Amino acid sequence: MSLTGTPFFAVTILLVVLTVVALVVVWNRIPGPAAVRGAARVGLIVFSQAAAVVMVLVFVNNRMGPFYDTWGSLFGQDASVQVAAGGSGDSSGTGGGKGTTGVSNVTAPKLNFSKYSSDVLGADAVGPESRIKGDIYVWLPPQYSEPAYAHTSFPVLELLPGTPGTPKAWFGSMHADSAMRTLMSEGKVKPMILVAAKMNMYGGSRDSGCANLPGSYQTATWLAKDVPALMKQNFRVSGDRRDWGIAGYSAGGYCAANLIVQYPQVFRAAVTMSGYNTPDAAVVLKDPALTAANNPLLQLRKAAKQPDIVLMAQGVQTDGTTVADARALVKALHTPGNSQVMTFSSGGHDTTTFIKEMGPMLTWMSKQLTGR
Repeated sequence: MSLTGTPFFAVTILLVVLTVVALVVVWNRIPGPAAVRGAARVGLIVFSQAAAVVMVLVFVNNRMGPFYDTWGSLFGQDASVQVAAGGSGDSSGTGGGKGTTGVSNVTAPKLNFSKYSSDVLGADAVGPESRIKGDIYVWLPPQYSEPAYAHTSFPVLELLPGTPGTPKAWFGSMHADSAMRTLMSEGKVKPMILVAAKMNMYGGSRDSGCANLPGSYQTATWLAKDVPALMKQNFRVSGDRRDWGIAGYSAGGYCAANLIVQYPQVFRAAVTMSGYNTPDAAVVLKDPALTAANNPLLQLRKAAKQPDIVLMAQGVQTDGTTVADARALVKALHTPGNSQVMTFSSGGHDTTTFIKEMGPMLTWMSKQLTGR
């Protein structure tokens, strides 16, 4: 039974009802000494409360995420990376590095896409260079199928979820596809393709850190080289890095900033939505060199020649250090160009706030990718 399916949620509701009925029916019918009856009643109360908590957690996971989309991801059993013999990807723990092209050196395969929702396609893929096996979800603007656009190569925005979180959240609780349709109808956004890819390779609440881990998960290579290569192989997308952007919320916002600094050959624009600037994944922090290499603020500050990129950094006054981090990141740019900081006076670190940030993000990103 699927963790995020309606049948499982219905089971949790039924379980709550049954425990409440059991309390009413059995309460005065429990046999035995007073101590036994008291212990049994306490047990029934605890069980009924636990059932209610599970029901609420399943509802929140389905409505606001999904944060976990499979039982394996919930229990941290979704690790699905494949590391080729002799190593695959950039095992140095950094990104593209100097002198690289920023695209995968291995031919990407054709994928078998199926409908995830009415206008979103989904597929399982193996990164040609990272060898990571992950799911990707693609939204194509209506113009993609129109005869007038038959020879048009579209700009692409890659979307990253938080941790815990799944790429499905962008087209589930975040409703990015609906937001694009609305903004296009209002003339605020031009057609562009959205792609959301798996970001956390461990599953559960453990974070793989948006980094290339030596001898292990090559997450940066997967997101910044393999996903673009897969998109170029399977859709009519632009090959010009000025038509490629990346954005994310929370941990995905940090990852977007981290990847554009490491892979300016791939991405022109990035938006960090309530993100942060320094890595916080334990697997990255245990290695000082890896930590420094995946600190976008530090990398910008120490760069003699900064990459040609633009950033939007969003933060909320009532959400920790998100505003300070946003201002520091944009301030670090020697040539900010169209970069900007956007602050919100109130909100939490939650889906409701991320949705408020998404509209300005899409509008700003469209201008950077399609505004020339």
